[in-house]
Amino acid sequence: MRIQLPFSARSSVLKTVFYLLMCLLLLSCQSTSVNIKAIDVIDRQQKSGIKLYENGEYEKAFDELNELAAWGYKDSQYALAFMFLKGLHVEQSTLIGMGWLGVAAESNIKEWTTLFDKLYSSATDEDKNKFDLITADYKSKFGLKAQHVSCKKATNGYSRRVVMRCIKNVDRRTTYYKIDLTEATLSLTNN
Repeated sequence: MRIQLPFSARSSVLKTVFYLLMCLLLLSCQSTSVNIKAIDVIDRQQKSGIKLYENGEYEKAFDELNELAAWGYKDSQYALAFMFLKGLHVEQSTLIGMGWLGVAAESNIKEWTTLFDKLYSSATDEDKNKFDLITADYKSKFGLKAQHVSCKKATNGYSRRVVMRCIKNVDRRTTYYKIDLTEATLSLTNN
């Protein structure tokens, strides 16, 4: 003997089964989104990375700063610029270093823009063209608008050094791009 449920009961059971299956499906999916850290965690990570850089612990500094640089944080980008320009823990690359310096200079910190302009003006025309391409590429990936970051200048406590206090808008979806570690991975074409 087969028991027949009324239509409303069958519908309710089907809905419940459907919702359970959807929940299981959603919970089992691998998310590709990047977890954005709280601003105080980011500030501590950036300060730690810069302190490690200043103490000559370049590998640890790179590990702390590269993620934040990719998210658009200007102090991290500025430090990465020097790591690449000088070849500190990474393959020395004037091109990648100028790309990071160019995107960091979006902050309009006078010393940063002056340094970028000085290095740029002393380059060959061929290198200037490459710098233009890499800077445009980095701004499109790691820049303020691309990463939905807003920054304000502030002084850093004791040293009175000007730093950028940046906040990422977590309500806006952004793409996380891996950073280039060698010139072989660069995109140097007019898009």
